[in-house]
Amino acid sequence: MPSPEHPELLATPCVTCREHHLKCDREVPRCGRCVRAGRECKLGFKFKPSKDTFSREQRWPKPPRQLIYVDETQSLTTGSPIEDNITQYEFRIDNADAKDPASASSTTTSTTTTTTTLPAITSLREYTETGKQLRTNALLLNENTSPTEHHSYRETSGARSTATALYNAQSLAIGHDVRIPPLRNIISSTVQTASSLPLKDRTEALLFRHYIQKLAICLDLCDPHRHFELVVPERAAESHTLLNAIFAIAARHLSHTTDFDPLASNRYHDECLRYLIPMLNHASTVSDENLFAATIILRMLEEMDVPTTGQDTYSHLLGIHAFVNVGDHYMVPGSLSAASFWVGLRQEIYIAVITQQPVKLSLNHFVVDRSFEPADDYTWSNRAIVLIADVLNFCFGENAFTVGEWNALDEACQKWSAARPPSFNPFFYRERAASTAFPEVWYVSSCHVIGVQHHILAQLFLTQFDPSIPKVGTNRRAAVKRMTHRIENLVRELCGIGVCNKWTPPGMFTACMGIAMFGDQFGERSDQEALIDLLKATEGGHARPTAAIQQQLMKAWGWIPEGDG
Repeated sequence: MPSPEHPELLATPCVTCREHHLKCDREVPRCGRCVRAGRECKLGFKFKPSKDTFSREQRWPKPPRQLIYVDETQSLTTGSPIEDNITQYEFRIDNADAKDPASASSTTTSTTTTTTTLPAITSLREYTETGKQLRTNALLLNENTSPTEHHSYRETSGARSTATALYNAQSLAIGHDVRIPPLRNIISSTVQTASSLPLKDRTEALLFRHYIQKLAICLDLCDPHRHFELVVPERAAESHTLLNAIFAIAARHLSHTTDFDPLASNRYHDECLRYLIPMLNHASTVSDENLFAATIILRMLEEMDVPTTGQDTYSHLLGIHAFVNVGDHYMVPGSLSAASFWVGLRQEIYIAVITQQPVKLSLNHFVVDRSFEPADDYTWSNRAIVLIADVLNFCFGENAFTVGEWNALDEACQKWSAARPPSFNPFFYRERAASTAFPEVWYVSSCHVIGVQHHILAQLFLTQFDPSIPKVGTNRRAAVKRMTHRIENLVRELCGIGVCNKWTPPGMFTACMGIAMFGDQFGERSDQEALIDLLKATEGGHARPTAAIQQQLMKAWGWIPEGDG
């Protein structure tokens, strides 16, 4: 028990646990976590804040319109000198009290928060034609889209890694009016002078292999070139940021699923951000697809960290927006940037579903295809992903969609089912028996799994938001009953695909999304237990946070009282 002789030591956790972002039990003279880990325990102390205040008559000097920041170091990062010994960076700061309106208007840069949605549509033809027009004009649209645009997410209070907070701040800082040194004067911190492969450390080699064999599949679902499995490891040999991102995600996954060192991931993560953060200060380097891929990997790690941190800060999504908004000139089909875009879109859809918000990632890109013309299976899967994004934007957008818009999206769902290749049919299907909760559905490829599941998600949301269901009246009960029955069947199908294709873990993740949104509509205890078992298996086997969803469903089903946690 903590000693009462040192009450000042009980108010704050030890410095060591704080540095590693761990919950401290605050025992003295050494906390339990430090004892078990064999670390030095640096005690924290309680400091009383100063109560000094300034008088209302206090006069403050106004800063000049131009400030010169002098970097006295000879490099942005250790061992990475800057060409031509560039040391001065000039920032122009807009003064809100500027007396010259013309001058102020010419220097003010506004940061907007927008949600990309389709124009109002009332038919399938308008839906596909609008998609074609957006795709055709993507290059022109992106010429007017600054790489500095970003979308704000709701910030939540609580402890946050200093490095992550800096990353978040730097992502937002890109929107400032900054006079950036020419790209030729910047040595990219992602490039190393010598190859890092073969690795010398066996533990790091194990992490590298774990990423390739277990985690890359979660990112390469709809990529025929398997960039994250084949290209990213090759690029990591020359990219310090990518290499540390690989180590960080592998270490975090192993620490959640095995007894691997839980602190190892933090070291690699912080090292990765140490290189990544300076690069976000330079808009010219936001087109570096290695940095884009590293940010995608770090966002996946951020999703795994929710059970540890207790919140999702969405920090890396801001970085993803910066890369996506650069434009189409480097996001060509078949490139690592295009592959990163599709992963980022799926990550955005996950957030949009869980938070019941529209998808904030821009869909005005050449790689986005809303047509139903013949194409390969990967393209068809990506079309289903774009369709669910459009559905979420209509369901959770600021303006309520019209009946015509709902009909057009519903018709697009039906068209996708009718026009998709026969290869999207499972090679084995068995209806659920009385003793089972889900049907058996076996697929050949991960792109079939993820494409069909996202298409089912689109149908689920369209069913829930069906404007034809009466709001009141004698026909409402029967309509709601039909709606609930359809939702249950769709969720069963979604879960059956996930459970029967565990070799592609995102199938389980997508099933959890459906359970989170529609699981409360199941009334049978056996169905409820099956849904909880799937959530538990996903968190235990794949380090995906589902504990909060489990608690919410158990309260909705009446398993636990509302007041209990």
